Amino acid sequence: MIIGFEKWLRNHDVQSEAKELFEESIICYKASAYRASLLFSFLGFQTIIKHRIVKSKAAKNYSDGEWGQIRKELQNDDLWDKKIISLISNKKKPIFNISEDLRDQYNFWKNRRNDCAHAKGNTISYPHVEGFWLFIQSNLTKFVVHGGIKFILEEISNYYNPVFTPPETPIDPIVQQIPTAIEIDEYRDFLTQLKSFTLERYSQPFEVLDGEIAKIWYRQFELPEVYCEILIEFLTEESEFCLDVLRRKSSIIRHFHGKETFIRELWRSKLKVSDDYKVFISLLRNKLIPEDQLEEAYEHVFNTIDSDVFGTEYKWNGTYNDISEIDKITLIQQGFFKLFYEKAFVGETIAHNFNWGNRNKEIVMYYISQIDLDDKIVNALNNALDSAYPPFKLRDELEELYTLKPHLLEKHLEISQANDWRVPDMLKYLSEQLSKE
Repeated sequence: MIIGFEKWLRNHDVQSEAKELFEESIICYKASAYRASLLFSFLGFQTIIKHRIVKSKAAKNYSDGEWGQIRKELQNDDLWDKKIISLISNKKKPIFNISEDLRDQYNFWKNRRNDCAHAKGNTISYPHVEGFWLFIQSNLTKFVVHGGIKFILEEISNYYNPVFTPPETPIDPIVQQIPTAIEIDEYRDFLTQLKSFTLERYSQPFEVLDGEIAKIWYRQFELPEVYCEILIEFLTEESEFCLDVLRRKSSIIRHFHGKETFIRELWRSKLKVSDDYKVFISLLRNKLIPEDQLEEAYEHVFNTIDSDVFGTEYKWNGTYNDISEIDKITLIQQGFFKLFYEKAFVGETIAHNFNWGNRNKEIVMYYISQIDLDDKIVNALNNALDSAYPPFKLRDELEELYTLKPHLLEKHLEISQANDWRVPDMLKYLSEQLSKE
């Protein structure tokens, strides 16, 4: 049978030394050896505290010399346990920013440990072990070195300084320290300071956030749920900055389920540049836009966002690296291309609206080459090319596509001839040129 503390242990990143002690504790608990179980659990807790102090920089009000002496004593097998008890009990110069009540609770469990270690008369049974496990689960994140925000920010600053950190170094070890270094009620203040640090790295409007700097943000979604909730609230209140992060890792939008107002604001007023189509597709993939708002959303992006992302790469090698096959399936399933077909070709918006046709030229090319080329499309293209004010960017893209893929031009001409439609001069000339090659 798997007990509750066992599940908790599996879901938390605990140092191997402490984890082995907790596992010994669980074995003893299941064997009804409750004194041994409590003893091993307390040692596991102490071991976690020891590692946190040893890995941390000097706590507030401690000199580097004092801190070095503390770390030295914690490496001594005969001194480390007593030293931790002394440090936690120190009210005049605390290492941990904990309440008096929490300090009293710690001392209570320290005394129960002593009952086990020294065979004192107090009875120790399963409620004591379970009670201490609940104490660990509820309070472990509170035992962080005083000044933890400063420590983590320094670690992050050093990580992004090539003098201290070589390229390709994983950032995960720093992220994993956040719950142990920063109390939950200080986490929002940390995010505020981290945002200021981030913004120092770039300042131009619509500039893509540096991918390396963005990592420190989206990797935090791997933290425990209580931290993720605060992170999500912070980012929803900082929508412009949140979009900067999403542009680097659009898949994290899945964490924003239930944030209807933020989601609508995002697609209705924040998405502005071509790369934002990736964020929009992630919204669709995670079904974050209600079905009754999809048509409005599609029309909005058709009218406001340039479609370059659909065309990147096809000019050079005939592939669409920015729009993946999964993206394509998502857009088809969510009715995106169906509405585009109706607007662009059946309604002939590409012929009647100069700006609309130019803005959505890459989607037109993508649709022709990746989905279909039929009578409605050919008729709309012919009318657009022969209009008084043809969308010249669309015309140029079509010429380039048909040059790269002449079989599409042949199909276009065949459909026109089958319906006795006039072929635009540009296409006639292009066909003649290609036939000479």
